[in-house]
Amino acid sequence: MIDDGGLGSGDLDWEDIRAFLATARCGSLTGAAQRLRLSPPTLGRRLKRLEDALGGPLFDRLPNRLELTALGRSVLDSAAAMGDAAAAFARNADRLAATAQPVRVTATTSVSAFLTLHLAELLAETGADLTILSTRSALNLAQREADIALRMDRVPVEGDLVTRRLGGFGFTLYAMRGLRDDWSGRWDGTPVVGLPETRRRPSQSGWLDDTVRDRGARIVARLSELPMRLDAARRGMGLTLLPCVLGDAEPTLVRVVDPPAALSEDVHLLVHRRRDAPAVAAVVDALVRLFRRHAEALAGE
Repeated sequence: MIDDGGLGSGDLDWEDIRAFLATARCGSLTGAAQRLRLSPPTLGRRLKRLEDALGGPLFDRLPNRLELTALGRSVLDSAAAMGDAAAAFARNADRLAATAQPVRVTATTSVSAFLTLHLAELLAETGADLTILSTRSALNLAQREADIALRMDRVPVEGDLVTRRLGGFGFTLYAMRGLRDDWSGRWDGTPVVGLPETRRRPSQSGWLDDTVRDRGARIVARLSELPMRLDAARRGMGLTLLPCVLGDAEPTLVRVVDPPAALSEDVHLLVHRRRDAPAVAAVVDALVRLFRRHAEALAGE
């Protein structure tokens, strides 16, 4: 029932109210369904159930949009207040969970390898337990699939996110010492461990393939993962493309060329604006300091 323009307790389901609130804010079933990660039929059933409970339609179905009815407008403020309360509850739950759960950092393989090299520093500085998720997938910070994301160049522009550039990340070619005496000219017949083939330009794989063709070398294998290419280079299987911060740290490897500007990428830190748990904040600050301390090595300077 409705009382003084608000939502009555009755048998109302929060998920139905949440569906109404998202639809009112998006102005369409499609947009609300995407925001809630529901199918449009499921969203429609939830709205219908709420309308049945309240005794009337909440939206007028107009061409290309939905418009609130008088009933919808009368309950919107109450629904918004419930949404704010639910968000506050979730934030408090995040803070409480952070005292017992590790801080989850998602990053590419290259950045994850750098973090692993300096894991002791991060643990000592933050006092937090860490989970490092090495993946190319864009884990959703708002849905708590990760607490912090470190991403290369392509940074999302949507969402309630705080973004900070951490620094440059350089790449170049490395080979085992003694594989060749001279890297200044052509590399006729020199074995190369490549990346998965792609037609996309610019790309790391495309740059390496073009360089191999121009220098007369030959690709003897293609390995998708960084640890495999690093191991192959260590064992003298051929030259390959590696992050400078890893390749320069290997005493058995030498640079073949200076880090090309075309392969330099920026690393950005992303965190949800409302993820204010002390442990997450401590890890963010430690990551900023870590990248600052190793800025030259990361850039390959």
